Amino acid sequence: MPEPLDGRSAARGGRDAEAPGGWDAAALIGRDAEAAEVEGLLREHRLVAVVGPGGVGKSALAADVVRRMLPGPWAAVAATDLAGLETPGQVSHWMACALRLWGRPRLAEAVGQRPTLLVVDTCEHLAEECADVLVRLVNACAGMHVLLTSRVPLRTPASYPLRPLAPEAAATLFARTARRFGASVTPESELARRICISLDGLPLAVQLAAGGLAHRTPDELLPFVSRLRHVLDLTSPVTALPSRQRTLRASLSWSHRLCTPDERLLWARCSVFAEPFTLRDALAVCSDEWLAAGPLVTAFAGLAAQSVITPEPPPHTASFRMPRVTRAYGRQRLELLGEEAEFERRCGEWCVSGR
Repeated sequence: MPEPLDGRSAARGGRDAEAPGGWDAAALIGRDAEAAEVEGLLREHRLVAVVGPGGVGKSALAADVVRRMLPGPWAAVAATDLAGLETPGQVSHWMACALRLWGRPRLAEAVGQRPTLLVVDTCEHLAEECADVLVRLVNACAGMHVLLTSRVPLRTPASYPLRPLAPEAAATLFARTARRFGASVTPESELARRICISLDGLPLAVQLAAGGLAHRTPDELLPFVSRLRHVLDLTSPVTALPSRQRTLRASLSWSHRLCTPDERLLWARCSVFAEPFTLRDALAVCSDEWLAAGPLVTAFAGLAAQSVITPEPPPHTASFRMPRVTRAYGRQRLELLGEEAEFERRCGEWCVSGR
């Protein structure tokens, strides 16, 4: 059976697994309600996916949920990060490694009915296989509880969409992270407020910006962050983070890899929208012989599912927006395609015509 753990450690599977939440407890500011909701879902459904864009804090939230569920009756508590797994067909092996069940041919039989808590991080690139393997495992093992994190939706009994932080919580996160680098910033300051608004409250972006205070004054940081192209390459001073989270460009590049060719093209073209836009707007501005209406509609839904575009709150239920950092990345892709001038012109004409 899996080796019993004391609740403060976890068996980790995979060759390059890294502990989640390299920013430590700071990443959990403003997440008490979310953690309580996910814990409730996990106790009820036993297989839950926390879904959201890169850098929104899924891994840190999952780690906090596990802490909330300890101590408990668990025979084993384990975690694994699938970021380093690129070969399909190996998910079950990585689960076995995480649970210290090497060489056991039937994972479900090895786990049996023992109470087991497993976190599987970074499932998005193997979403279908992860869902298939873990649904079967949970159905066969009455004591198994599995919490997944993914940038794309998974076919699991329960899913929890994790959103960026509210402005007040984002400003608190910025100020607390800044203090780690010797900078005196209050959550109520104009600097914290403007930076967090420009970064849409995305925890990774907020912390990367605060990390910039390690070698910039607060007065220097604000104009730097305002130029979003520069922010894409701002390097984290926290070396414990996975490589895909050390810069916003790395995080967005990971998401870009998950997209289909049509979704990548639409991501780039939709970056010309500075204001909220609808599917009708995207069809009018972004479709052509390379991206016809039918494929565009499918790609639009795919970008929404992956939080590359996000719905506006009511009453603007038909409108979407692209977060500013995501838009900056898309704009650079549009430049590389040589299409920036053409689609800026088309967007301008569409706006002038009254849409």
